[in-house]
Parts: sequence; structure tokens; C-alpha cells
Amino acid sequence: MALATTAPLPVGRLRRRWLIYAGAFAFVAPALLNFLVFRYVPIVSAMYASLFEYSLIGGFGEFIGLAHYRRALEDPTFFTAMRVTVLFVLLKVPLQVGLALGLALLLQRQLPATTIVRTAVFLPVVTALVIASTLWQMMYHPQQGLINGLLSTLGVPRQPFLTNAFQALPALTAMTIWKDVGFSMVIFLAGLAGIPEVYYEAAAIDGANTWRRFMNITLPLLKRTTLFVTVTTTVFAFQVFTPIYVMTKGGPLDATKAVVYYVYQNAFAFNDMGYASALSIIVLFIILAVSLAQMWALRGEHEY
Repeated sequence: MALATTAPLPVGRLRRRWLIYAGAFAFVAPALLNFLVFRYVPIVSAMYASLFEYSLIGGFGEFIGLAHYRRALEDPTFFTAMRVTVLFVLLKVPLQVGLALGLALLLQRQLPATTIVRTAVFLPVVTALVIASTLWQMMYHPQQGLINGLLSTLGVPRQPFLTNAFQALPALTAMTIWKDVGFSMVIFLAGLAGIPEVYYEAAAIDGANTWRRFMNITLPLLKRTTLFVTVTTTVFAFQVFTPIYVMTKGGPLDATKAVVYYVYQNAFAFNDMGYASALSIIVLFIILAVSLAQMWALRGEHEY
């Protein structure tokens, strides 16, 4: 019995298929080029620079191998910066994700004022971070700031905020949550819109109250959305720089010196680009490890 053979595609169909692939690639190509030029090439360049004594003024010097990485493991300031960064992440991520989910649940229904509130929450997202940081720096001013003015009106003593080692990091965290929560809220709104209403109707018929519907329907079906929001928020939190540069310069007493700001100092203030490159590669792998751990922890029951 002769084996059946697959007939080759006609030339016209094969040509149309390649045209479809070429068109799809043409749409994706700008994003791929952006990642190549502004992401992957700098990463490879930083890996290469981390193996040399390298400065912006003197250029590449002696090849020193992994000496910069060994130096990082013995650098107390680097560990202080990492501690500040991890604390910032632990403050920002749970609060932002929880607040974004709460806002999305409140604003998912089309009520008369819903559009206005959504716009107000999302408006900080499209505000330049430098401008937002400057505005909040003025609002946090111990004497003339808006926030201390409101506190004094309520009979609460004025607070130092950015000039206090214990209050500076929470103050920065509050500003960044205000800036970014709108983006996370929009992602959660999209996830909620994808949950069929029939599930809630069936649960209501079975007598499930609002809390049971939230725990047994909303949260499980938002798992992938929550994963995306959590991972992206964590990655952005590890890279915090602009608010620190504008508002505190890493102070007071290094209380807000996050690791990316320390990388910036080594690269442009201390002119030690080789060591800064090594620090950036270490941070890259830390972020990658944390992201993979989050994806493993928040994966679905049948996802591997």
C-alpha cells in the first residue's frame, strides 16, 4: 500500500503566506529594533565594560576580569543601596497592586462619575516623572508645603518628610504609588472586563455573597492579570531613580540611596564606569531572579 504524501502548496498560496509573514514582521520590526538598540546592545556593552578599568574620560583601560564583581561583594554601600531598594519594593508593590485592584473593582461599573474618576486616577501616569517629583517635593516642604499646611490645619504637627531618615523612603513610595497606580488599575479593569458575567449570576443563584464571589471567581480569574501587574510593578520599583535624583539625592543619611542611584553615582559622579557596569549587571540578574520567582509563585495550577 502506497504511503500518502503531502502535496506541496501551490506557488500562489505559498507566496501569499510569505507576504502575510513579511507584513506581520514589518509591524513587529520597529519594536524588535528598539529592544535590540536600546536594551540588548547596552546590556552586552555593560557586560563587556564591567571586565575593564573603564571611565568616560580615559576610555577602556586594563582588563581586570571579575575584579569589579568581587569588589561589589565587599562594598558595604552597595549592600546598603540594595537594602533600601528591597525595602522600597516591599513598600510599593503590595500597596500599589492592592490599591489598583480596589480602584478597578470600584470603577468597573459605568456610573455617571466613573469616567471622571478614572481620568483623575490615570492622569498622573501621563505626567512627566520629573514634573511629578518636583511638585511632590514642594508639597513635602516642611514649612511651605501643601501637605504640612493641611496637617497643621487639622492640628497635626508639621512633618519633616524628605529631611527625615525614617520618613523619606515612605514619602517617596507614596509619590510613586500616586504616579503609577492608574496604569495598574487600567490593567485590572481590562482583566475584570474579560470575566463572563454569567459566572457571577450563577454564583448569586447559588447564594454566594459578594465576598465569596470575589474570592472564588474574581481572584482566580485575575491570576494572570495579577501576575503581570505584580511583575511589572516590581521591575519598575527596582529601577527607581528619577524621584530620588530630584527629591532627595539619596539622602538623608543614605536613607533613599537606591541601587540604581548608586550605579549613577559611580558612573557619572565618581567616573568609574567599569564598576557601575558591573553593578548594573548584578542588578539585572537580581531583577531577573525575582521576576522568575514571582512568575513561579503566581502561576496557574496547570501552568508550567
